[in-house]
Amino acid sequence: MSYFISFEGGEGTGKSTQIKILKGKIDSSNYKCLVIQEPGTTQLGNKLRNLLKKETPKEESITYMSELLLFSAARSELVTKIIKPNLKKNNLIIIADRYVDSTTAYQGFGRNLDLSEIKLINNIATQMIYPDITFLLDSNPKIMSHRIMTKDNQSKNVTPENIRKDIKGSRKFEEEPLDFHNRVRNGYLEILKSYPGRIIKIDANQDKNIISNLIWQNLQNKIPNLK
Repeated sequence: MSYFISFEGGEGTGKSTQIKILKGKIDSSNYKCLVIQEPGTTQLGNKLRNLLKKETPKEESITYMSELLLFSAARSELVTKIIKPNLKKNNLIIIADRYVDSTTAYQGFGRNLDLSEIKLINNIATQMIYPDITFLLDSNPKIMSHRIMTKDNQSKNVTPENIRKDIKGSRKFEEEPLDFHNRVRNGYLEILKSYPGRIIKIDANQDKNIISNLIWQNLQNKIPNLK
């Protein structure tokens, strides 16, 4: 049997770090591990990722609804070509760096798009395939902005209200105002209320080793015979 888990959270909460640590632990266990990225992983997903992350003049920016549909197109491709086939394998754990909850939090709560429409689009794009476990790394966006600024001294225009450029030429979400990131965080907390059995909230302000141990303990509790 295979399992599907996802990592969610705002900018700078340490998802990539924890995914890397967890992959190492799974690779040393009796399970195999496959890490996927959203949007990304597939050919279409990578093209759409570049488009969605690309810095463009304001007059050339895509609409929020187009943004939602592009993310969903990338997800649909990922589900059909990567997730579904691999879920048929034995002793495999798929780790997704963001998945459907990101769309609800960012486009729904962050962009203020209609949540009922987003739910319908999400169901279509995912073919109703949702993670068995979701780890939500949670922190106050203002705290995370200071963490990012400490790590990225090359960006001279960064303030707590203007988060950062994640990669060269990228501005889509990292540079949204602090109010946007607060709405995203509140969105994640609302999603948690709806799916308390699936989503595990972890304080992202803790030491990375404490966080990784909590993740591993929770995973062992959820997945039989994970050693």
